Amino acid sequence: MSTILLVDDEQEMLDLFTEVLELMDHRVLGARDGREALALAREASPDLVVTDWNMPRMTGLELCHELHEDEQLRDIPIILHSAAGNPHAPGVQFVPKSCALEEFEELVRKLLASTHSRRKVACLESQGSRAPPTAHHAPARSSSPGLRFDLDCEAACSTAH
Repeated sequence: MSTILLVDDEQEMLDLFTEVLELMDHRVLGARDGREALALAREASPDLVVTDWNMPRMTGLELCHELHEDEQLRDIPIILHSAAGNPHAPGVQFVPKSCALEEFEELVRKLLASTHSRRKVACLESQGSRAPPTAHHAPARSSSPGLRFDLDCEAACSTAH
């Protein structure tokens, strides 16, 4: 079970994504804005952050910047979702709010698999074990027809308008 920090100022979106993520057997922490999310992230160190872009007090982009600046949190993958369009934030996966839930679920699975692999290697290295070297490849194209990754590792839905 992974811990996912879900951030949105719209209760309906929090409810929807919480239900989807809990059905995927994840623990969900909810926050109503970026400032609250940053405090929760520092306390709980989630495996993934899913955040809205436009929120009061601290936007999703500001939250992404703060997470990337924090040495303890910078490696947490982030999914930014919005109806406003892709802000092309570096190191952030973007999905439009119109994205099919199946495509969102697949992106969550892929990001968490990558995160768990990195953490396992880091844990082995910190214990003095010699983990096999991991190859760093350019992002591969997804075989799923609805989800594609461009060269900047940004996810996009085929259902976006």
